[in-house]
Amino acid sequence: MATTDDVPNEIVRSWINVEYFTKVLKAHFGEEVKVLGYALEHGAPKGQNFMSSIIRAKVTYCSSGQNERNERSTISVILKTGLESPDLAESVQYVFEVEKDVYGTIMREIRQLLESSGDCGSLFGPKLIYEDDDALVLEDLSEQGFRQPDRRSRLDLDHCKLLMLKLAKFHAATAVLSRKNRNLFELHMTSGFYDEQNPIRKYYQNCVKECTSLAATIPDLASYEDFFVDLECSVIERECSTYHRDEDAFNVLNHGDLWLNNVLWKYDTEGKVIDLSLIDYQECFFGSPGIDLNHFLYTSANNDVQRNGFDELVQIYVTELRSSLEAFKYDAPLPTLETIQHEMHKKRDHALVMTTCIVPALIIERTELATPENMLDDSEEALQARREVFTNPKFVEILKFLLPKFAGEE
Repeated sequence: MATTDDVPNEIVRSWINVEYFTKVLKAHFGEEVKVLGYALEHGAPKGQNFMSSIIRAKVTYCSSGQNERNERSTISVILKTGLESPDLAESVQYVFEVEKDVYGTIMREIRQLLESSGDCGSLFGPKLIYEDDDALVLEDLSEQGFRQPDRRSRLDLDHCKLLMLKLAKFHAATAVLSRKNRNLFELHMTSGFYDEQNPIRKYYQNCVKECTSLAATIPDLASYEDFFVDLECSVIERECSTYHRDEDAFNVLNHGDLWLNNVLWKYDTEGKVIDLSLIDYQECFFGSPGIDLNHFLYTSANNDVQRNGFDELVQIYVTELRSSLEAFKYDAPLPTLETIQHEMHKKRDHALVMTTCIVPALIIERTELATPENMLDDSEEALQARREVFTNPKFVEILKFLLPKFAGEE
C-alpha cells in the first residue's frame, strides 16, 4: 500500500507517489509496470547533507507477465532531492546540475573509455536510473552489499589503499577525456565555494573560530593561537585559492568532497574490504589532483595511517595513475611522484581547512551534536554543541600531530 504514514515529515514530498514511481520504473526497465506500493525512509543520517535530502524508497511492482502470474517484485532506489529551503534555492539548483552532469554524461563517457581498454568492472558510482527537475533517482548500492563503516574510527591502511587505486583510475580517465573534449567538464570549471551565499563559508568560519578558542585553552596548543587567529581572517580566501586552476599543470576532475561519508564499501565473508564506490558528486571541480588527495587523506585516514602510511599511499596512487593513463592512451607526459607531491603541496591550505573543519564532526562520539544547524547557528545551544565537538580529546591529539606540518615547522 502506498502511504506516507509514519514517514518523517522532512522527507515527504507531494510529488512522491505511485504515479512518480511508475514513471521511474518504466524508464528503468523500458516497459510498463504496475506499482503496487512503496515505503520511504531516510537514506542517510539526518543532518549529514547541506544541499540535499537523501531518501530510500522500496517500491513493490509487477510487470505485465508477473501480473498474469500474480507475482510481484521489489526494488530499492535512492532519491536525491533538494532541501526545501528558499534561502538555498539557487545553491541547491547549482549542485543538482553538477551532479546530474556527472552521473549522466560524464559517467557514460568514463564507462566507454574503460570498456575500450578492456576494463568493464570498475564502479565509480551508482547508476543513474531517472532524473527530472525534482530528483535524481539512483540505484541503491546497499542491495549489492555496499555500506559505510563506523566513521568515528576513520579508515585503516587497507581501506585507504583501495581508495587510492580507485581514485587514481577515476582521475586518469577524466584527464584523458579532458584531452579529447574539454567541453565535457564545462560545468566543473568553477566551484560553488565562490558563491558568497554558500553556507559552507559560515561553517568553515565557525569551525576555525572554535579552533582558536581551543588553542587558547589547551596548553599543548597555546603556541598556535596566533596561527588560528590568522586563519580566522583568511580561511575563505585560502579555501578559494584551492580552486585556482593552473592550466599548464596536470588537471583532473576532482570528486571535490572526498571523505569517509561519501564512500561506500563492500566486504567479503571474512570482513575484508574488497570494493568501493564513490557517491555524492555535488562538488566536482576540474583542477589539481591535490584537492582530492588532501581532502581524503587528512579527513578520513586514521591516525596510524597519517603517521606511518602517508607516503606509501601517495606512491600507490601515482603508480596506478601512470598505469591507467597509459592504458587509456594519454597523449601527454605522465605525471611523476614529484608532480603529485608538488600538487598536494600547492593545495596544502585545503588540507588544513579540511582538518580543522571536517574532522571534528567526523570523529565525535555524539554524532547528533554535529548537525549543520549546530555548526551554523549562533544560538547558545548551537555554541555549546560546537564547543563539545571541538574539545574532543581525540581531535586535540590530531591537531598536536598535524599542526607542526601545517605551520611549516617540519
